[in-house]
Parts: sequence; C-alpha cells; structure tokens
Amino acid sequence: MRSAAYCQRLFTVGALWNWGVAGLITALALFELEGIAWFLNEVPKSFLWLYFSMGAVAVFGLGYYWVGRDVQRNRAIIKMGVVGKTMVFALILPAWQTGEVTALTAAAATVDLVFTILFIDVLMKNPA
Repeated sequence: MRSAAYCQRLFTVGALWNWGVAGLITALALFELEGIAWFLNEVPKSFLWLYFSMGAVAVFGLGYYWVGRDVQRNRAIIKMGVVGKTMVFALILPAWQTGEVTALTAAAATVDLVFTILFIDVLMKNPA
C-alpha cells in the first residue's frame, strides 16, 4: 500500500504540473509571445482549441489536487487521469513524428506517461 503522504505528494505534484503547463501555454498564446514556437511548429490562426485544451488540463489538475487529499474517495479521478494522460501521450507522439509539435511538447507528453504509470501503481497498491 502506498502511504497517504506519498499519495498526497504525488498528486500535488501532478496538480502543479498540470497547472504549470496550462498556465504557461495559455499565457504564451494569450499574449502572442514567440515562445509558443517552443511547443508548436506552426502558429494557428485561432487558439480557441488550445484554450479549451488548457482549460481541461487545469481542471484535471484540480482533480489531482483533490485526489491528494483523499485517495480512496477519489479513485475515479485517478482512473480519469490515467485515461487522460495516456490519451495526451498517444496524440502528441504521432504529432511530434509528423512535425506538428516540437520535441519539447513530446517531452512534456512523456512526463504525462510517467504520471500514468505512477497513477496506475497507486490504483494497484491501494485497492478500494
């Protein structure tokens, strides 16, 4: 069984990761900063899809924060996180291979894959 302290740290770091990514990418897009090129190889005409995506990333971060406060009560959020983070990796990797996103974006998606593995570990070692 993973300790409550371990889970609190893991999911707090997961929340901070999500909030940091969402905040940084949203700020770069909102202020039309050239730094968005660190993540996207082509700057789109509209950032609406990006704002929705980063909003979802931030909301998932809120879920991870809640999980860190009570793992047993919020297991369904962990499962959503596993699905969401796996999906991010599965979508970003081919986008990187085709040149749509940068290696930095692919590296960030790989961090999500690591979180996926750690979240599955918590689910398996902390049964309901």
